Amino acid sequence: MRNIGTRTLLILLLLLLICSLQASENSPTPTVSAVAPHRIILTWNADPAHSQAVSWRTDTFGAKAVAQIANANSGPIVETKAKTVNGITTRVRMGVERVAAHNRVVFDSLEPATEYIYRVGDGKQWSDWNSFRTADTSAAPFSFIYLGDSQDDGRSGWSLALRAAIARNPSARFIAFAGDLVEEGYDDALWDKWCLAHDFISAGVPVVPAPGNHDLFRSPTATDPIHVLSVSALWNLHFALPMNGPDARELRGQAYYFDYQGVRFIVIDPNVWANQDFVRRKKSRIASRQLTWLEAVLRNNPNRWTIVMQHQPMYPITNKIVPEMQAALVPLYDKYGVDIVLQGHDHIYSRTHKLLAGNKVSAADAGTYYVTSVSGPKMYRYTKQNAELMEKVIENTQMFQTIDVSPHSLTFHAYSIDGLTLDSFKIEKE
Repeated sequence: MRNIGTRTLLILLLLLLICSLQASENSPTPTVSAVAPHRIILTWNADPAHSQAVSWRTDTFGAKAVAQIANANSGPIVETKAKTVNGITTRVRMGVERVAAHNRVVFDSLEPATEYIYRVGDGKQWSDWNSFRTADTSAAPFSFIYLGDSQDDGRSGWSLALRAAIARNPSARFIAFAGDLVEEGYDDALWDKWCLAHDFISAGVPVVPAPGNHDLFRSPTATDPIHVLSVSALWNLHFALPMNGPDARELRGQAYYFDYQGVRFIVIDPNVWANQDFVRRKKSRIASRQLTWLEAVLRNNPNRWTIVMQHQPMYPITNKIVPEMQAALVPLYDKYGVDIVLQGHDHIYSRTHKLLAGNKVSAADAGTYYVTSVSGPKMYRYTKQNAELMEKVIENTQMFQTIDVSPHSLTFHAYSIDGLTLDSFKIEKE
């Protein structure tokens, strides 16, 4: 009897296991709703002390774009106390049969130096609650992260640098990207990988991007793609950036500035000087308008610090030659005392001595540092070009940088993605 009972029990257990497996196979696979918000990215298109923009993507078009916002506190979230803000949605055709939507909301009339929580969606389907902090109206100390080209292998290899940077500086107020975010700006699949690498990071830390040459529109169906000066439409769908740039329709969202707690942060698009293949007449018009705008932004600057970000380096070290860019920009940077120029493109870390009047080593109280970095896995070789101007060169290393700003000092640290400090400097002003 005991042997029969054991055998029977084993048979019953086996039958239960088979039924369980069949039920599992026949159960529908959980799917994410087509109206679920993703690719959530914070940016600014106005004053960082009183506003915040957020964009997101849904995999279908038709629902409205709305957001809810409330002051952050330590208690449970009460949705009924949140303010609802309507946004705009843009229909985007992704191939023959697929349509997606890019959505955008701007929160305005915010209080300075205040923590907010928010969520986005269509009024029924919502994202998680995220948070951001507005800037202070004074020159209060803060820090931010700067990253060079991500470009290749956006979701896996490059994400190591992004996450290492956040782990090192979790209180960073924004992340500045010096161009070539993706390999081809028109390719939505690459943008998807870039956004997936951020996970929840870009929903809580604003993104400040500069356009690189790979971010320009390069559709394989374009008749003359190399002569296009504007970024892909996907750039301005993902980023709600300030429209305070040059009077040139080609540079919408590609050159802009904002003031943040004692710093004037200027993003320019040097592609017009660095690429010799653009149509000469169009190139001349756009370059002239960008220079006129840049000088006005530098001249009318009430802040103690000035930081410029551009993709192509002023003093490249990989056999690239940019005499037009140097002739156009260096005199302005010297004249108006730009403190640091953040760059990418070379896929090597390099930092010049503090330079004044083009390429002369300056005194301690004047001059500009030109820094180039790379955060992605694609690397180039150092060819010793402009070697006499360099104080530091680091090859074959994925890097991230943090910059700490106070009213009287600016401290720069460069790290490898395994956390080693590889370079640093400090600028002080009375």
